[in-house]
Amino acid sequence: ITMFCSNSKPIPKVKFHYYPATARGHQCRLAMAAAGIEFEDVFSDEFPLTEGDKARYFEMHGNTTFNLPILQLDAGTDDEKLYIQSSAILQKINRMGDMKTTIENDPDGDQGAYIIEKAIADADDLRNKYYAGNINFGNSQEDAKKYVFENFPKYVKNFESQLEKSGGPFWGGSSTLSLADVTIYDAVCFYGVYALVCGEGVVDPCGPTLKEWIARVESSPRIKAYLEGEQYKNLPMKSDNLVVRKMFFGL
Repeated sequence: ITMFCSNSKPIPKVKFHYYPATARGHQCRLAMAAAGIEFEDVFSDEFPLTEGDKARYFEMHGNTTFNLPILQLDAGTDDEKLYIQSSAILQKINRMGDMKTTIENDPDGDQGAYIIEKAIADADDLRNKYYAGNINFGNSQEDAKKYVFENFPKYVKNFESQLEKSGGPFWGGSSTLSLADVTIYDAVCFYGVYALVCGEGVVDPCGPTLKEWIARVESSPRIKAYLEGEQYKNLPMKSDNLVVRKMFFGL
């Protein structure tokens, strides 16, 4: 069976190279799932990377300051292509799966494109704060507490405000799920709600509007199927449990 994407071109065979964890690569996996793109996870040997992994990734993309994630299309064929950097990979997935926003009074799609670009940047701002507070990356317990009790609630409040102002069922007022929803959902849930509010001592800062939106994203058929499927369940390290919370934030 030959699969086709929205522009009627055959969908290439997709391999996604990343750590055996959620982390920054998870938004790319979620985006592929939401776009209906089948992909194979190819995990690194370890974290931190082994010298063998580093050599293998350098041989693939020749980049000396970057390792993962890597999106590999049609590996081993004349049509093979590589994409690196998570934000660039997200945009490639968007072009493959057509996860654009659907908003009123946007005939050329410019406003919708801006909504997605801003969402990616906003979500990465939160992720950067998360890693700046993660004690597993050499930060202090005070840094961890600042993220958990100050920065994460502050960013959630901002996301809630944006969602309320846009007025639509999905991000930016879109009537359909888009890449903007995927990247913000990943940041809010896997860098906060599911990573921190999985035990006592941390109050969920999400208000009713954001909680309803999270439920809406998770009930999207393709997202729901991925999160309930074996591919996600078999990820060795997911940031949605007390063991990881203790390891990363000492809580």
